[in-house]
Amino acid sequence: MGCFVVLPLCLALMVLNIYLQRVTTENKTGYDTTLLSQIKANADQMIEVTNYSTSMMMTSKSVLENLRTMARSEDSYDLYQAKTQLSARLSEMESSVLNAVGGKIAILTDSGYLIGAHNLSRTSVEYEGENWYQQIRSNGRKTTFSAELQEFFAEMTSSPIHDHRYLYIGRSVLDYSGENLGILLIQLSGTKIWGKFTQAMVPADEGTLYIFDSGRKMQMEYNGEKEALAESLAEEDAAFWEGTDSIIQGTLKNGYKYMAVSLEHGGNTLVYAVPGRVYLEGNLRISRNILGMVLLLIAATIITMVYFSKKLSKPLTDLVEKLENSESGILTLQEPELSFLEIHKFISSYNRAGHRIEELIEKVKTESHLKEKAHYEMLMSQISPHFIFNTVNSIRIMAREEHDERTSHALESLGEILHGVYDNRNGMTTVGQETALLEAYVDIMKLRFGNSFQYYNVIPTDLYFYEIPAFTMQPIVENAILHGVKDVTAGQIIVSAVEYEQDFLISIFNNGNSADRDMVEEMLKSPHRNRRTFTGMGLYNVNSRLKMLYGDSYGLIFKEQVKAGFEIWIRVPKRTDFQAHSAGRKERE
Repeated sequence: MGCFVVLPLCLALMVLNIYLQRVTTENKTGYDTTLLSQIKANADQMIEVTNYSTSMMMTSKSVLENLRTMARSEDSYDLYQAKTQLSARLSEMESSVLNAVGGKIAILTDSGYLIGAHNLSRTSVEYEGENWYQQIRSNGRKTTFSAELQEFFAEMTSSPIHDHRYLYIGRSVLDYSGENLGILLIQLSGTKIWGKFTQAMVPADEGTLYIFDSGRKMQMEYNGEKEALAESLAEEDAAFWEGTDSIIQGTLKNGYKYMAVSLEHGGNTLVYAVPGRVYLEGNLRISRNILGMVLLLIAATIITMVYFSKKLSKPLTDLVEKLENSESGILTLQEPELSFLEIHKFISSYNRAGHRIEELIEKVKTESHLKEKAHYEMLMSQISPHFIFNTVNSIRIMAREEHDERTSHALESLGEILHGVYDNRNGMTTVGQETALLEAYVDIMKLRFGNSFQYYNVIPTDLYFYEIPAFTMQPIVENAILHGVKDVTAGQIIVSAVEYEQDFLISIFNNGNSADRDMVEEMLKSPHRNRRTFTGMGLYNVNSRLKMLYGDSYGLIFKEQVKAGFEIWIRVPKRTDFQAHSAGRKERE
């Protein structure tokens, strides 16, 4: 029986010895190809992010205005202000978007100023007659790659920069009329571009990575101390210089193997070169190791196969008989005293699975009971709102038939408020729905206090579709009526809003009694609910709910500058998710 096992294995080893030479080479090539593709994707993504963020800045109205000022104004103060504002904008971009890609940025104006995050002076670099400068100007806003831009960043840092360790990009900054206002200089970190892929791709510092431009001029390198290798690649008459999206492989005259692929921007080419012996050494080493392991495995298999076959067969046969003779679906097995560890684990796992199945059956029964109970409670909870709505509507119709328009109007407003209360059980609504509920509440308060105050809603309708927690504005308006304009002649309550890029502010102002900062802070910090208010929700609860939903930067803001009257701002982020949830809820209903 052992011969039938050993002979096929020996034949397999003979085939494997030949097959491994080819497979290991393909694996190494495929591995390096994958890593090179990942480096390409990383470089393309970094350049794309940089192009997008710098394009936004290049078309910024404030940036263009400052560059026009530097080009045309002779006033020293205006020039200083323009340089300072440009430097601040560049510093902000370096610390935000470009920080993730290890980027630095500067602007070279037509008048010779080199503006960076920490530099406002004129450059000492002679550049106007250089080819790269003319090429950048002729390319306009398109990206132009040039290693000569290194001089400007070295000038700003006052320290030498290693050649070809960074990728440099230049773009013309154009006015809306097409006038050239300067050049945007960008430095991208080679460490960020190569990433951690080089640790696995470059063995023993023998491999080299390059980025060449469309003119076969080296822009950046990793471990590229061999200048002759870069020259050999530049002189190679290979197809990858013509541009290709797929990875091209080949061998140089000096024995180096290379892989090359085109980047998406600027006609650049990413090249990886490594000595050919690296592939051969890896093949031989892997072949010897695998061959030795297989030989040992065969020997161990032959020795142990006979010994363990009898040991393993009897316990398994006994277990199979017990399972076949079991009448119930779940059986608790007894562990044999002498058996393999795997058999004990199998029996223990089987017993645990049986107990788990029993627990799951009980859990399903319990959950089914709870679901039935919850469904019943949900149906009961729906009876109360409909009963209240129908009752209020019946009383309103009776009041109208009795020509009691005042009571009919009050009940109509109350019905709208009740709809708002029961329609927003998830706690969220829109600005438009909140203002409609606010109108109904103010109508009721006017019936109580007469025309002692006027209510104005000047919130732009563009904000009506943004979400807001339900009953956020009502407690503040109620506070304005009861404590602000109730005892004031010609009282006014004005609700307005101001929209910003990421959020918006709702202002609630009344010209009644003013309040000092200490009193307002006490109202915002007091956790006691005011049960006399309509919703039972004080300013503290409104403020706490906003901060809990959106963070500490949002909530209620007291405006101290108001001398005659009282004004509170509500800061809320611009979100429209509520609309999708509301639409989905209505479809389910």
